[in-house]
Amino acid sequence: MKKILNKVRDSQYAIGAALTVAAMSAESANAATVGDTATKVGTQIGQVGKMTIAGMFLLGIVAIGAGLSKLKQAAETQGQQVKYSEGMWRIGIGAALVAIPAFSGMLTSSFDLGTVTMTDRGGTGF
Repeated sequence: MKKILNKVRDSQYAIGAALTVAAMSAESANAATVGDTATKVGTQIGQVGKMTIAGMFLLGIVAIGAGLSKLKQAAETQGQQVKYSEGMWRIGIGAALVAIPAFSGMLTSSFDLGTVTMTDRGGTGF
């Protein structure tokens, strides 16, 4: 009985793996050469980097909001129940996360690697 339950519980992973293989085989069916496949892999890696940069920015905004909320709680309790430092370190981490896109854009421009853009159209550079 336990083996059956484990198989049912693990079936989601098997389905995910099968869908991934099917998607990759459909994608590689369009590629004529190894160079085309390498270009597509490079493009996908670039998209993951852009998504990571956007995620860091959004996470930074959330951290800043949480820090401001903690500072408000500390001000209401006169620092007795909630310490001011809890809000300050959240704001500091949020500011660092918000600055990551600008910093990565500055580094890529300094090393003449191009620009970091969130979308291929519109050219919103960071």
